[in-house]
Amino acid sequence: MRKKDLCDLCGGELEHKSVDLELHIKKKLLICEGLPAEVCKQCGEKYFDAKVSAKIDEFIKEYQKEKPLRYIPVPVFSGDVVLE
Repeated sequence: MRKKDLCDLCGGELEHKSVDLELHIKKKLLICEGLPAEVCKQCGEKYFDAKVSAKIDEFIKEYQKEKPLRYIPVPVFSGDVVLE
């Protein structure tokens, strides 16, 4: 029987899922949809295997060469508004 993988943060059980990843690069928000990951059932922490992590690193270096699926507007608020 295979030992279950556990979350490094909270010890919760991990399950395989398809997830979205938000990347913040030079004041740009990029969203990558449908990446395979192990996700903690308890706290939601995402873990990518070495192959996927390497592909993400490559994408970050070369994302300008790719055509996005779509663009979405993202509202940005000042911290002053949040702290009022």
